[in-house]
Amino acid sequence: MDETLHALANLLIQAIPTIILFIFVAVYLKYVYFKPVANILEERRRQTEGVRELAQKAFEAADRKASEFEHALQIARAELHQEHEALRRKWFEEQAQQIAAARADADRRIEQAKRDIAGEAERAQSQLDAQVEALGRQIAESVLRRRAA
Repeated sequence: MDETLHALANLLIQAIPTIILFIFVAVYLKYVYFKPVANILEERRRQTEGVRELAQKAFEAADRKASEFEHALQIARAELHQEHEALRRKWFEEQAQQIAAARADADRRIEQAKRDIAGEAERAQSQLDAQVEALGRQIAESVLRRRAA
């Protein structure tokens, strides 16, 4: 067992330069490679986060503009609907006025036709009265002639 311990101690003594070299390489790599790489990765992360924040702000601005556009579009639709409704009402009012004018004209024509018919009826009645009177005279003369004869 002494030999084993002696061999182990000898091995440890021979390993000291390797261990020191390993520690030196680890420290050297830490400062020369790992820290710069960590700094580069940190800078990259910050820039990526900055771009993400810019993208998020751009998306929010785009959403705001889209909602403003939708709102403006809804207002325009409402105004268009109101204008259409106003035109429709105006058209119905014009139609109602035209219908009222046509009815008034028709009523006036009907009244004129009634007056014309009444005038014709009076003329026909007076002609009939004149004819009845003339026929009555003729009949009376005819009857009187027959009696006289």
